[in-house]
Amino acid sequence: MKSLTWRTLTSAAVAVAFLAACSSTDEPDFAELGPIDEQVSPRVQWSTNLGHGSDEFFSRLSPTYADGIIYAADRHGRVSAVNAENGRRMWQTDLSPDKPFSLTSVFRKGPPARLSGGITLANGVLYVGTENGQMYALDAATGDINWEVNVPGEVVSAPAYGEGFLIAHLGNGLLYAMDASNGEERWRHEEEVPTLSLRGTSSPAIASGGVIMGSNNGRAAVLILESGQIAWDERITAPSGSTDLQRMVDIDATPVVRGDTLYLLSFNGELVALQLRSGDVLWRRDYQGYRTPQVTASRIYLTNSRSHVLELDRINGNERWRNNALYGRSLTEVAIHGNYLISADRFGVVHWLDRESGRLVGRHELRKDGIQVAPLVVDDKVIIQTNKGRLIALSI
Repeated sequence: MKSLTWRTLTSAAVAVAFLAACSSTDEPDFAELGPIDEQVSPRVQWSTNLGHGSDEFFSRLSPTYADGIIYAADRHGRVSAVNAENGRRMWQTDLSPDKPFSLTSVFRKGPPARLSGGITLANGVLYVGTENGQMYALDAATGDINWEVNVPGEVVSAPAYGEGFLIAHLGNGLLYAMDASNGEERWRHEEEVPTLSLRGTSSPAIASGGVIMGSNNGRAAVLILESGQIAWDERITAPSGSTDLQRMVDIDATPVVRGDTLYLLSFNGELVALQLRSGDVLWRRDYQGYRTPQVTASRIYLTNSRSHVLELDRINGNERWRNNALYGRSLTEVAIHGNYLISADRFGVVHWLDRESGRLVGRHELRKDGIQVAPLVVDDKVIIQTNKGRLIALSI
């Protein structure tokens, strides 16, 4: 029972606990907002209600976009297609179980589907998984269910699609490969899961005929997509420290491939650049986090465990600038929008940073509606999904 209790810790709670343990008693747990040199004036263009949101649970249900439509979901089970121009709902599919009939059932929302892993969009199909161990494929044009299957574990991160395969990294450490057309199992790969780890798993990545995964025990591996055989398996970071919390080395951030280089970030470990085909380490830098870095042709933009935002040189990992003015606010990954970086926090504030200098140049507050997932840039708009189930388009 101990293992189950530890595994129910959320990533956000663990991060906050880690920060509190490392901070001095006279330092506040999070940064208060101060004055900024405002160069960006965001405004709400439209707002749409998706459903019940994520409640108090940690969620990675990020919206996605294609061909003028935003696809988003809430934890309870509603998957929606929304017109990106005006916020009007085009269709909505409810994946939650039917609630038992009673005289009062009409006033209750019924049991949740516990959507948690997704949304992944590929070839006109939406893929989303649940903590109940189910995977769904929906027609992106209509919301109709193409297929649904049971999988042998919780789906707590977005699955990856490539070459007709759908790959899910399950909460029990299993890497599970399915036929994307019908959900049938193709192969599975097991890994050891430590007793104490973050609530979540790294989404896999697919590149060059291989499946790239980061594990909760600090290892990274590339498996052959067609068969699931291991191409290489390397320890990225080793546990260290005197407490179980300090020895957590989860790779919860999605592996990022740029050219022939693979970038991996671990919670209490490092940011590592490796050769994709061999796993040889090119460089290591002492940065920790569980948010996926943004990697461009020449730069890496990183939100670390302390909610510092950093710009690094992609070739050698050298730090170019750091903004620590938002420490402890549980910042999301950054999104790139022209000359700006955009991140949001658990207090419902969206922040704009200048890409060249890292200075804060804009903010927008969303009435204390917390945000866990990264902003989505759609043309001239920034799309925000809040914990309470609102989808909001901001423009500047």
